[in-house]
Amino acid sequence: SSEHCTMAALEQPKKPTGGAYGQFLAEKRAEFTKKTAGQPITAVAKLASEEYKKLSEAQKKPYQAKFEAAKAKFDKDMAAFLAAGGEKKKGAAALRAEKRKEKEGKKKKDPNAPKKPAGGAYGVFMAEKRPEFMKKCAGQPITAVAKMGSEEWKKLSDAQKKPYEAKYAKKAEEYKKAIAEYKKNNPDDDAEEEGEEGEEEAEEEKPQPKKKARKAGA
Repeated sequence: SSEHCTMAALEQPKKPTGGAYGQFLAEKRAEFTKKTAGQPITAVAKLASEEYKKLSEAQKKPYQAKFEAAKAKFDKDMAAFLAAGGEKKKGAAALRAEKRKEKEGKKKKDPNAPKKPAGGAYGVFMAEKRPEFMKKCAGQPITAVAKMGSEEWKKLSDAQKKPYEAKYAKKAEEYKKAIAEYKKNNPDDDAEEEGEEGEEEAEEEKPQPKKKARKAGA
């Protein structure tokens, strides 16, 4: 049986949350769930919140006492858990917050960072012709614009594509200089990812990429 106790002690105790209101909700949840049957799941919390607001301070006191007792029990259990060699794990909420922070950190780009030119010569062609294609594709799905752009691009001769290739090469060169300058001034910032979204769209519809455009963008 002592083995059983050790096993039980090594199960991390659950931290009580939500204060007095959390205790009130836990106690009344079944009742509120019945009352809000057929309504969205959020209706339970809404009803509980309204009911809790109606309570006087004296009526809230037992719930506050329950929370304090649960908290004291948790602290005691946690101390025993750690003493028995248990390892404290982060709660789901803490892990979620950490993940969100990490995601936001990755997502946050400096708006002043140079924007990477995307899509090669075809990307330049699309950027120039997009308003015209949008007019022609009015009322059609947004994908119709990219489809028309791709078809029109295929019709161009190599000579007609050359100006767009030159423009892209120039943009790529400018970006290289700008990003080098930017990185010098912001060593901790990673701006390389800029412009990826546009690249995806262009890559999808882009006919066989030109070697020259690839080289300039590398």
